[in-house]
Amino acid sequence: MKDDVAAMESGDKDDFKYANDFVYPPVKVDRVLRDGDTIKMGDVLLTAYHTPGHTRGATTWIGNIVVDGKAYVVAFPDGAGFNPGYRLAKNPSYPGIADDYRRTHHMLEMLKPDIWLAQHNEYYDFEDKRQRAQTEGVNAWMDAEGYRRFVAEKKRAFEDQVDDEMGVPRKAAK
Repeated sequence: MKDDVAAMESGDKDDFKYANDFVYPPVKVDRVLRDGDTIKMGDVLLTAYHTPGHTRGATTWIGNIVVDGKAYVVAFPDGAGFNPGYRLAKNPSYPGIADDYRRTHHMLEMLKPDIWLAQHNEYYDFEDKRQRAQTEGVNAWMDAEGYRRFVAEKKRAFEDQVDDEMGVPRKAAK
């Protein structure tokens, strides 16, 4: 997305949180995506949605696949999680970060994917699903409840962090 172009082309120099701790060789961006843009890879059409938070240009991808004549919506959500040390409410890591996260969480809550994948395999139990797919096929990847739980956990972690920064005491579990 356009909001991450400068980071990509600089190799992430002067990152809003990590400064120059995790720089990489810069790349030349050949296409700047905007919310709702599509790309085609073979027979797969992917739609990019701007879901900032984790980075200013974090992108959630939605695609459709067809397996045995049945269509499935596949989501690759991004932007919902934050790294240790991000400041969300007091002296925010970047201006508007809290609003970005809230919009992203809302957008991700509105999605109803049949299948979802993520940047970290442990988020969606990749190994178990891959093993089960050998006998269950595409059904092993169906996980609407896991997706809802993932988004709810990211949203709760965000709100807890905001409360911590603002000095709001946490409620005791009942």
